[in-house]
Amino acid sequence: NVIRQRIRSGVWAAGTQLPTLEELESEFHVARITLRQALNLLENEGLIWRRRGRGTFVSDTAEPEWFRLSYGRRDIIHSLEGTWSRLIEVDQLNRVPLLEPGDGEPVPAYRHMRRVHGRGERVYAAVDMYIDLSVYRRAPKRFDAEMIIPVLEDLPDVEVGPLRQTLTFGAADRDVADGLGIPIGSPIGILRRVVCDGAGKVIYVGTVNYRGDMVKLEIGMANETGEVSR
Repeated sequence: NVIRQRIRSGVWAAGTQLPTLEELESEFHVARITLRQALNLLENEGLIWRRRGRGTFVSDTAEPEWFRLSYGRRDIIHSLEGTWSRLIEVDQLNRVPLLEPGDGEPVPAYRHMRRVHGRGERVYAAVDMYIDLSVYRRAPKRFDAEMIIPVLEDLPDVEVGPLRQTLTFGAADRDVADGLGIPIGSPIGILRRVVCDGAGKVIYVGTVNYRGDMVKLEIGMANETGEVSR
């Protein structure tokens, strides 16, 4: 993760030769076999290349593949374009999500699902989600296969109200690590989204666990006129 971050952030730019195994051993205080395993992972990801007798180098194609977190409804929908979703688990018990103060009022029943989202061949997020069961039943095939918020926006008989987002940071547990294809304990961004209807009822709660090496949050700053620049 540390080496990957140095590459992603540009500390080690394309074409840069990595330190020797001896130097990496001294810096990270780990066995050489551990370093070789780490470099194998990075080579499989296409971030580095190695040649016997020459050393290890950052690939020319190691440009960061960022997924930008958005905060406006239109920006969120736009950011989901070109992504795909795959259902990995459905909870038949239809549990009610844990709501926080200010979220809104719960509805009687929810459909609980777990999915992974990706772009191209890479998974960038593992999602734990709850959808108002009565809303889900209006377009079950779409909700199972597509991104939830655009589907909610498309339903003519659903009044979509405020959308609330909270971003925290943490470490991947076993379920999230398996879904994202990363080691347990890897850094992740955790985005919690809550959508209410026009009456203040919570119709969607999603916890989106993003790979820490693929997600970027851009925050706008207001200028003297009150306009927000990004």
